[in-house]
Amino acid sequence: MAKIVNLKIEKLNLGAQGIGYLNGKVCFVDFAIPEEEVAVEIVLEKKDYNLSRIVEIIKPSPARIEPVCPVFKSCGGCQMQHIDYAYQIELKKDILLDTLRHIGKIEIEETEVICDTPLYYRNRAQLPLQKDKELRIGYFKKGTHEVIDHNICYINQKEINKIVSVLRERIKKSDIEIYDESRHRGNLRHIIVKRGTNTGQMFLTFVTREKRIPEIIYAGLRDEYKEIVGISQNINAEKTNRIIGKKNIVLAGNGFYEEILGNRKFEIGPTSFFQVNTKIFEKIIEKIRAEIEGSNLVDLYAGVGVIGICVADLCKRVIAIEENPASVKEGLNNARLNNIENIDFIVGRVEDKICSIKGCDTLIVDPPRKGIGEVVIKEFKNMRIKKIIYLSCNPATLARDANLMIKDGYKIKGLYLFDMFPQTYHIESLMVFNS
Repeated sequence: MAKIVNLKIEKLNLGAQGIGYLNGKVCFVDFAIPEEEVAVEIVLEKKDYNLSRIVEIIKPSPARIEPVCPVFKSCGGCQMQHIDYAYQIELKKDILLDTLRHIGKIEIEETEVICDTPLYYRNRAQLPLQKDKELRIGYFKKGTHEVIDHNICYINQKEINKIVSVLRERIKKSDIEIYDESRHRGNLRHIIVKRGTNTGQMFLTFVTREKRIPEIIYAGLRDEYKEIVGISQNINAEKTNRIIGKKNIVLAGNGFYEEILGNRKFEIGPTSFFQVNTKIFEKIIEKIRAEIEGSNLVDLYAGVGVIGICVADLCKRVIAIEENPASVKEGLNNARLNNIENIDFIVGRVEDKICSIKGCDTLIVDPPRKGIGEVVIKEFKNMRIKKIIYLSCNPATLARDANLMIKDGYKIKGLYLFDMFPQTYHIESLMVFNS
């Protein structure tokens, strides 16, 4: 017999699940909104929490809206389409400040929120494929590897949706076997479509298990769609859920596409990381530039060096540290492309290389979700760093790291929330510290 209980939703967690309490025990509820009263079914009982699903909304929030996407509740791509966008922003701000308070013991009353368009913003679609009776191309259902098929993704740029539809029809007409993850059979695993928001240039990648790929899938695409400047194949023969393999083959056109940020031009390869929301990333760059003047700068976790290259004109010198040699190679190329001579790249782990850096006063850090950590942070004081600009994609690790930096004598100058990922739980923020 299903257990049905009534809950009042108090707030959202970092995954945008509603939080209610049943006899003092936390209940997590998908697709709930703070202040709502809901009847839920307990679907999983754990020692410290329950997982629940809504069976009835007794008192809906005024911010509840009809999701624009028909597969919103089954697709794992979005978590907040049922919430009015203005309120999404307020909730993300609350989550960020609450996380800083509880994990970092940091009290900040307010933060500036910077946002742009809430739909059709993503410059990259990375889509798995599955086939039983019919071909399915889409994103995974939450917590599974079941592909939810959809023809339109409302957070991908419209131009990307158009090309995905073209590829869908070509794949259907081809004899290529779709990869079966459970049996490690078949060939075509993912399609990746990237677009330069400011150039309109597009780049396609087919991720396959084998080298063989039918020409019908890509032949003539560049003639038909002039915006497609390059097509590549990435071979991933391993039995893994990692998307990208080690070998790339250019099938047609260039091995890169171009994007422009401010007055800088970048060549971006098929496996390079580039922020998915170009318009918001431009606003982040503007904010970072406002904090830098005449600095000797270190760019940690530099990737292909986009941030360092975009601020190099304001700096005496820039040292970019990145552990991926392929990213460093692209970074050096992009520096040459923009005639930048005051940036140097160091290949290696930040933990291993930072202690060798001398004579710098400003840090930009853009770490992965795991954050920076104590080993690296303790070097900041030894380096006599005066300013730290921390771009974070994870409020929990930002809170932990900020607490460590405050203990080392740094003070928070500013906090900014950039809504890089509307309709999702992801929170991008920028925190500035002075010594």
